[in-house]
Amino acid sequence: MSSTIYFRSSQQVRPTSSRPSDTSSHYFNYTSGRWLINEARQLEKRHIKFDVSALQRISGQLIGSQCVRMNKIPEGLFNKVFSLQMENGKEILVRIPNPNAGHPHYIVASEVATLDFLRTVLEIPVPRVLSWSSSSQPNPVGAEYIVMERVEGRQLSEVWDDMSEAQRFGLVKSIVAIERKLVKAKFALHGSLYYRDTFPKGRRVAAVERADQEGQSRFVLGPTTQRSFWDDEKGALDIDRGPWETVEEYLSAVTNREIALIRNTRSRSSNDTVPFGKTLQRRDVHIQLLEQFLTVLPHILPPEEVLSPVLLHPDLHSNNIFVDSSDPSKISSIIDWQAVHTAPLFMQAKFPSIFNCDDIYPWGAVQPKLPEDFDTLSQVEKGQAEDKLSRLRLKKFYELASRKFNPGLIHAMDKMRNDNDPTTFIFDIVGRTSEDGPIPLKELLIQVFEKWDRIMERRGSTQPCPIWFSRKDIDESRQKAESWAAAFGDFERLRAEVIGEDGWVSHEDYKEALSRWEKNKTTLESLREGLESLM
Repeated sequence: MSSTIYFRSSQQVRPTSSRPSDTSSHYFNYTSGRWLINEARQLEKRHIKFDVSALQRISGQLIGSQCVRMNKIPEGLFNKVFSLQMENGKEILVRIPNPNAGHPHYIVASEVATLDFLRTVLEIPVPRVLSWSSSSQPNPVGAEYIVMERVEGRQLSEVWDDMSEAQRFGLVKSIVAIERKLVKAKFALHGSLYYRDTFPKGRRVAAVERADQEGQSRFVLGPTTQRSFWDDEKGALDIDRGPWETVEEYLSAVTNREIALIRNTRSRSSNDTVPFGKTLQRRDVHIQLLEQFLTVLPHILPPEEVLSPVLLHPDLHSNNIFVDSSDPSKISSIIDWQAVHTAPLFMQAKFPSIFNCDDIYPWGAVQPKLPEDFDTLSQVEKGQAEDKLSRLRLKKFYELASRKFNPGLIHAMDKMRNDNDPTTFIFDIVGRTSEDGPIPLKELLIQVFEKWDRIMERRGSTQPCPIWFSRKDIDESRQKAESWAAAFGDFERLRAEVIGEDGWVSHEDYKEALSRWEKNKTTLESLREGLESLM
């Protein structure tokens, strides 16, 4: 397989993939790529039928002009987006969530309220909503939708390569200023934002300093739209989705969600090939580990100052940031706030996605430098070293600017980067243990047990450890974990090479990727079966 084959990345965007011109079925179906595995199910989760004429009519009435052209924009993971050109020259965007986006009412109602809150209360540049419906019936469109203005400026991805370092540093300042507003906003609960008149059972948001109190009163917090509570079969589970008053309540709900999912996981069918997780083996042992986590949870939470619920954008990559056409250091809009929710600061604090890289990062006052042997490197190696330095300088500038202007965010990151402390990882691991299986969770619980005194000392507590593992259990578990880690590494490397994260591939690369998949399918299945035998 050539290195240019497009698989799904961690970002929620896809490369453009050529297809025939728009038709009604083209509007309804997913058309931006193919899947090598479970394609029928993947397409079903992204098929949504609606009344095209009604949508065009409603949009035209909003603008006072007839729609003359409707184009489908290349799709992401969860929505269909259409550009509607009007007779008077104006353009608007319409977004219709796919069935896999989440609860159809909550996902739209919350996003609309969140955008309004960000724009009018926090004064953050986001798209302005013109019209919306979160109920498919009796809505004449026949599907939930959001009509919004097309944002001004250009996507950062279009101009990034042409920006000077000074312009990029200026952009970092703009990002830090926006994140500062988000972190300073005080929320009383963990959940998602809604309009009070849309969700009358919602609870107060809390106060935002120097903001219009009457304007704030329009918003409430209600059930979370966090995708991990809704995706795949989770939407059918009768589980607690908030809102929650404390971090302990929130993380208990996450844990109980995973327990419910393990208990209710269906038997694997013959069509479920290769995606790892949801093992049916040793469910009782897996659930017992989660119950042990609930026992230690109240005692291992991070310091109080990093527990507050905040609203942060989870994926600030270059396609979600729009910048001023004449000055790319200024942000004109940030898009894709769907499923954004308030959650503990320590679980959300991270570098924005635009700074993601595999380079070793020097924290603190250490300034990145070129390697000492730079002068002896080849021209290619020098170019690579300079590119690396550029990436690290930008990331360092973000860290230092945040330390000065948004210290709470960096403080939370500092508190959660001790690799020798199992509590650095365990809260994240618990939330995906139904996919990963019990072995990573058990290893972290063993480390909590072994390092309990130091964990308690840092928290000023003398609480005895409420869980226990025998020496024999620890030794056997560690031996199994080592075997599992080696097997998992082999499996992950081949899976990433053959099918990527979920088997998505561009139309152009489908035939080549399918051939590669067919050649390696048996090996990959065997590796997966070996992994599950270690559970």
